Amino acid sequence: MPETKPAAEPPHPMMDLLLTVILPSVVLESLSKPERLGPAWALVVALLMPAGFGIWCVMQKRGLNFFSILGLVAVIITGGLGLLNLNAVWFAVKEAAFPIFLGLAFPLSFHFGKPLVTELLLNPQVINHGMLNAALEVGDRRARFQALMARASWALAGTMMLSAIANAALVLYYLQGTEPGTEAYTKAIGRQNWVGFIVIGVPMLAATVALLMWLLRRIEQLTGLERADLMSPGQTVRRKVG
Repeated sequence: MPETKPAAEPPHPMMDLLLTVILPSVVLESLSKPERLGPAWALVVALLMPAGFGIWCVMQKRGLNFFSILGLVAVIITGGLGLLNLNAVWFAVKEAAFPIFLGLAFPLSFHFGKPLVTELLLNPQVINHGMLNAALEVGDRRARFQALMARASWALAGTMMLSAIANAALVLYYLQGTEPGTEAYTKAIGRQNWVGFIVIGVPMLAATVALLMWLLRRIEQLTGLERADLMSPGQTVRRKVG
């Protein structure tokens, strides 16, 4: 009897997002300067990643990957605007585009059965998924858990939308009144980048941690598992589940 070849493991959802949204955005930001690839070629390189990934998904019979579509739209918007000599308003639109599309990825991935919220907040390297799944087989816990994860997906989307608004406001604050292409304009962009990391990135990280703590508390209430059991694979459940 011929040996059965094991099915190929599907790519990690976070890897999908990395290839189709995050890396193309990094290419646009870092390689679009004239002394590097320039805006036009940076856009071409950035478009190749989500497009190539989508073609690979079709060839592997995984179907049309929505991450590829999301990535293509995000790259076209941010890269297309990058080809223009943007004033402060359009640069604000460009800066807001990435968190908006990243935010949309959370509810969309949940809808398509590959929830990014699970990988971000309930990563298998931290959470004992075997124990969690066993606890969810009791009664209507599975359905209630899915509803909980849907709420968490929309909460993450909301934090990304707030980030987009804050990014746009910060750009308008620093770039308003400067001429595109001037030294003052370039310095304002640099100042906006590091200030944005402090006043936007740090609070967003805190909000994500707070959401994780809320989600873990709700899962404990739902399943009867204790925190140490839920987060420590291989330990014995100390409280009876059922």
